[in-house]
Amino acid sequence: MVKSVVSMKIKMLTQLYSFILMSCLSITSVASPIDKHDKIISAIPLASLLLAETKDTSGISIRPDQLLVPASTLKVVTAYLAIKRWGLEHKFYTDFYYLDGVLWIKGFGDPYVTSEEMLLMSAALKTLKLGKISAIKVDNTYFPELRLDGRGNSDNPYDAGNAALVVNFNTLFLEKSGKGVSSAEAQTPITPLALRLGSKLALGKKRISLPGGRDMAARYFAEVFSKLHFKRNLTVSVAQLPKSAKFVYRHQSSKALSELLTVMLKYSNNFIANQLFLMLPETSEKQAVLNVQAAQKNYTALLQREFDFKGANFVDGAGLSRKNQISSQQLLQVLEVFKPWIDLLPERRKGLKVKTGTLSDNHSLAGYVVDKNQQWQPFVLLINKRMPSDYRFQVAQALLKL
Repeated sequence: MVKSVVSMKIKMLTQLYSFILMSCLSITSVASPIDKHDKIISAIPLASLLLAETKDTSGISIRPDQLLVPASTLKVVTAYLAIKRWGLEHKFYTDFYYLDGVLWIKGFGDPYVTSEEMLLMSAALKTLKLGKISAIKVDNTYFPELRLDGRGNSDNPYDAGNAALVVNFNTLFLEKSGKGVSSAEAQTPITPLALRLGSKLALGKKRISLPGGRDMAARYFAEVFSKLHFKRNLTVSVAQLPKSAKFVYRHQSSKALSELLTVMLKYSNNFIANQLFLMLPETSEKQAVLNVQAAQKNYTALLQREFDFKGANFVDGAGLSRKNQISSQQLLQVLEVFKPWIDLLPERRKGLKVKTGTLSDNHSLAGYVVDKNQQWQPFVLLINKRMPSDYRFQVAQALLKL
């Protein structure tokens, strides 16, 4: 009887031990949602993933110090520097002058002059008692003739050039039919330059950027303003503002910097990003940004001074150039201090506010993921390799499950 009882106890203990062992094995065998991505990213030499450790979440660190091409995730850095430089309420401006029947317009790089904004300019000018105007002259000397690395030669909108005086992000939306060329947007009139460029297009609608040269951008600005304000094509030309011209009006943009940055980050607007990049150096109204190198040096110096960046390289503010280099650790530093302005970033998916970075061989992602305590945590994923474009969001979804 005693032997039977002992045997039963031993059997029960054995079963209990087996149950505990199986439970432990079951727990340890449950893979973290990020595990498979950890292996994939670790196997890519030019890739990095970084998620800071918190009291509730284990951090992830794969090549945090390797310098990589950020592509358009760099726009978050540009946004941060712009906020530091001007503040969210800052508004860019355009100046108007009058001299001997000529309306002069001088540009100072406002990145958000649209056809609608021109109507606001026109309404303000109509309240002034100017003399007869027979011509428009535009001064674009605030920017030098320039070209940033990474900008292609195509007529696609993402290749639009930068200049001191531009309208509609230096692009035209045209429609060509059997009847000829017309504007493809009601708010923008057709102009002589638009007709000439449109004649080369195939039938249909297409948005194009203006081909190189700041003079062409300024000339198109003047043509659009002429049709909107005067309802006709006045003679337009590009020249330097004479000292004898009388200042009559400064048009402050209706858009504050916060709105510009929201558009830039949501639509990855290269034009806005590089306009800001070029204007970041401190200059006077009478002094043009000296050159592209000055803007590059200033951008790099600002980041070195605040974050002590080592080895990073920046040649444009949009992320178009493959010469840009930054580590995930450096980009995470910027994201940490960018938290007060997190709402400038689009929420691409629930719990995910990010900026994508895309080139043919670049599928990156940087921003914030919400944790189990509903707190936004910064992360950086830089992949300098051809990948399925949605892979970065698979990684982000896995981060959401941590």
